[in-house]
Amino acid sequence: MTTLSHGKETCAMPLAAPRLKRFALFGDLPPVLLDAVAQVCQRRVYAKGESVAAQGDPAAHFFLVEYGLVKVYRASPDGREQTLHLVEGGQSFAEAAALSLADFPASAVALSDAAVILVPKKPFEALLAAHADLARAMIASQAKWLRRLLDLTSGMSFGDVASRLARWLVVAAERDGAAFTDDAVIELKQKKTVIAGQLHTTPESLSRALARFEADGLLRREGKAVRVLDAARLSALAEPSSP
Repeated sequence: MTTLSHGKETCAMPLAAPRLKRFALFGDLPPVLLDAVAQVCQRRVYAKGESVAAQGDPAAHFFLVEYGLVKVYRASPDGREQTLHLVEGGQSFAEAAALSLADFPASAVALSDAAVILVPKKPFEALLAAHADLARAMIASQAKWLRRLLDLTSGMSFGDVASRLARWLVVAAERDGAAFTDDAVIELKQKKTVIAGQLHTTPESLSRALARFEADGLLRREGKAVRVLDAARLSALAEPSSP
């Protein structure tokens, strides 16, 4: 059984194993093991702006976003925020924190109404110890998360706003499963303030960089998306060694 809560309303309901099947972490598990995982999970619906996890709280769960958008971020002592990841439906987060740390090293907030499945630490650890297939899936999930962090670090640590934006566009295309080529269309699914936060810049600087890319013939803005016009030049800008 699981708990579905939204605001002040709470009711008990079973979590159907097929809900877990869409997540890469559980997609290849046999039905019996999938059922075992489903039995220990909880499901919660968060309203836009509601906290999903708080930095410093006990890391008692990790999270599967069923639908909606969740921002994972760290806050500095002076109140500045660094967006680490935007988690969409079908993606997970905080696996490593829940299984290896006492407390969450980052916070998470719902950027839209979102349904999130909470996987509790202790029951899941018992399943990991008993099932090698699940342990292998967890290792693969963590490898993917590490790559995301390396992509973010690379984009944040080198170059000016233009090079960071170019890197963000390359990573966004890969995230959507598209090749970064001429005529590729990249949806800007988040608000400009969120994207700017990921690039460690301001929304105004982001707008200027996009306008400059468009004027230089690198891309064309099409509503809430951009169309790549010169993938080779954008890829060159995205490289950390670019001047």
